[in-house]
Amino acid sequence: MSNRHLMGRRQFLVVTSTCAVATAAVGPKLFAAEPAAGAPPKRLAIGYTTLGEQTAVMDAATITAGDGGFIGRGARIAVSGASGAPLQPRARRAVELVTHFSYFDGAERRTAPFRAWGCSRTTGCQGSPVSFTVPVDDVQKITFSVGTESGMPEGPGSRRQMLFGEPTQSAALPVVLTVQNEEGALKLARGFYVFVPLFEGDRDPRWSDFELRQVEGRWTLVDHAGVVAPFEHFVLRIDYAAS
Repeated sequence: MSNRHLMGRRQFLVVTSTCAVATAAVGPKLFAAEPAAGAPPKRLAIGYTTLGEQTAVMDAATITAGDGGFIGRGARIAVSGASGAPLQPRARRAVELVTHFSYFDGAERRTAPFRAWGCSRTTGCQGSPVSFTVPVDDVQKITFSVGTESGMPEGPGSRRQMLFGEPTQSAALPVVLTVQNEEGALKLARGFYVFVPLFEGDRDPRWSDFELRQVEGRWTLVDHAGVVAPFEHFVLRIDYAAS
């Protein structure tokens, strides 16, 4: 009797193991229609164009000199939200823009993060357009970080997440705009800066293929036929805070 019970247990273990292997092999195919959220980001591509109407977009690295006019005036920064985002919210990449304000705490310099813009990867909602002033006199630069996510968004897990596990991976990609010569930084100038998070396999945009227009109340990259760029991006308008 005990031998029969042992044989039944062995059979149960064999069948259970076989089902687990089959689920692991077949599961991804069953859920293949659900889009992958992408790998962690590698870097940012940053474009630039002047404040004039219908001016060409170029690589921000080609700006040759920072604008010392920001010293004593500060910078007024406007962020209207992201464009070119996927239709499904969980496939979004950029989730927030943070500006890092520099200040002294006694003799020690510190930074205070200000979350200027954010979006939800669960609902797709974006924060309202915002503008704010950043002083430039002290450090003569402005520091941002672009928050990105991959994997399933936080919140109640989907069936795929429960079965296979797709933990959220977060990253903060830094951007420094300066009026000085600083290694690894871009030059600060009056104009529009376009931030594009690049993931594994992504190529830099061909900036000359695009121009900036206002679409649904926010500045957006569009091609010369007026079609919104097919990659996620958001635009910062930077000008003097005081004349």
